[in-house]
Amino acid sequence: MKKIFLVLLLYPLFSSSQIQNTFSKDIVVVNYKEKKLSDSIGKFWQHKDIFFDTLPGSSIDKAYQEVWSSPKDSIIIAIIDSGVDINHEELQGHFWINNNEVPGNHLDDDKNGYIDDIHGWNFLGNSKGKSISYARKEFIRILCDKGYFKNGKIKDGDSIGKKAEKIFKEQIKTLDEDWEYVIGIENDYKRIGKDLKEYFPNKNYSLEKIKKIDTIANPNLAFSVKKLDYYLTYEATLDWMVDFKKYLKALKKFKLNPDFDDRKEIGDDVNDLFDKSYGNGDITPVDETEIHATAVAGLIAAKRNNKKGGNGVINNVKLMMIRAVPSGDEYDKDIALAIRYAVDNGAKIINMSFGKLFSKQPEFVEEAIKYASKHDVLLVHGAGNDNLNIDLHDFYPLDYSTSKNEITDNFINVGALNYKMNHKFPAYFSNYGKLNVDIFAPGYELHTTIPENSYITESGTSFAAPIVTGIAAMVRLKYPLLSAKQVKQIIIESGNKYHLQVRIPGKTKSPRVPFSELSKSGKIVNAYNALLLAEQVSKDKK
Repeated sequence: MKKIFLVLLLYPLFSSSQIQNTFSKDIVVVNYKEKKLSDSIGKFWQHKDIFFDTLPGSSIDKAYQEVWSSPKDSIIIAIIDSGVDINHEELQGHFWINNNEVPGNHLDDDKNGYIDDIHGWNFLGNSKGKSISYARKEFIRILCDKGYFKNGKIKDGDSIGKKAEKIFKEQIKTLDEDWEYVIGIENDYKRIGKDLKEYFPNKNYSLEKIKKIDTIANPNLAFSVKKLDYYLTYEATLDWMVDFKKYLKALKKFKLNPDFDDRKEIGDDVNDLFDKSYGNGDITPVDETEIHATAVAGLIAAKRNNKKGGNGVINNVKLMMIRAVPSGDEYDKDIALAIRYAVDNGAKIINMSFGKLFSKQPEFVEEAIKYASKHDVLLVHGAGNDNLNIDLHDFYPLDYSTSKNEITDNFINVGALNYKMNHKFPAYFSNYGKLNVDIFAPGYELHTTIPENSYITESGTSFAAPIVTGIAAMVRLKYPLLSAKQVKQIIIESGNKYHLQVRIPGKTKSPRVPFSELSKSGKIVNAYNALLLAEQVSKDKK
């Protein structure tokens, strides 16, 4: 393993609220050599410790070894997301059960307004059990409301409409370019299949076998060998091509299609928060593409150290699953009602790995966030994957007003971290913002669960957020008298600060900036430090 030379500066830090923190560390990285993750130590790098493992994880394993003892109690975490595989081998026993509801009797036994809500609720369905999986992008809905697709123009002075039109045109252009690109790859693979049939009769292509093909003796194979080498090197495999085509078809048919009525099957009034006569108790996936919620759930709660494919942050949890995030953009009404459902049914933390650049009814969600704050519920949100400065570009849901003042103290916005401690430290896709991203967490190449007892490596702020959610659950479970506000402050104050000059996500040619300038805290979440600081704060309260 390549050595990383570290200069460590330790000194007490004080926040504006005078929480004394002697655990957070300032870390200077010198002479770092970029490396690939190894299966032995890097598979769950988010759990590792910078000093023990030379990986900038969140010291979760260290917390278990030195300061964490699993209590008998558990904590309820709500996950607002897509459908989840409740039968996954790594998640068995970790789902919330509404014991006041009788399964399958089609009655609202507990009188909470939701019939047969055993493990949570599905806001992407109707009362007859029908569920949807796709929805239009919010800017498409906005343009439809403004009549853009009928008259082809937006009124002068309509800044929201102009912005929506610009994004729509950009995404349609990208869709067309991507389709042309994937068709080109498809055609190349047809030729490759014919030219190299002798070497790969079953199309089980491999880089190792390609290197052995003599193109000097067989110059007519040179094109196919070169193309295949390139595609496999950059993981543009046959399976990838098929999946990418499906994704592009879904964009065209559903997400970017103004004629797609994504609310027809549900039948509610999307503008009326009091119209709750929709949804059902089925929180499972609609089809094989719906893997997101299972991946998020696994990062939080997959059974630890059982030598299977997952490893979560904490197992003492009950996951309340709320299906409200389609493939496309979520509806503000669904998210607002989902937050309220989680609060009213006992969740102490809500994971929200979703977001969008436009919002038709932001006030719906804003009031729900305030409702959660009033009831001492912590919200953890992925900051988004558009490599945007969200101090300048809103990414919904928001916890701040138009003046950029925070409206609540219970909302943590999380950016995504890479394991490479150089200019690539912030993940290239992550949103950032000195005002509106609170902290960063591991969010690149994380191994986690997907449906059918399967596993995958995923990247995104969607997967950084559950790392913070799991650590927050450790703190709230061990120190239950701490408020949501205090837990947020502890997580932010106790993170480690890395002194690195980094690229701004999405801006490869711009001057490098201090990593600390990409978020409010300038830090990386750390479970070990958070638990130590939580203990100190708890003692001070007594």
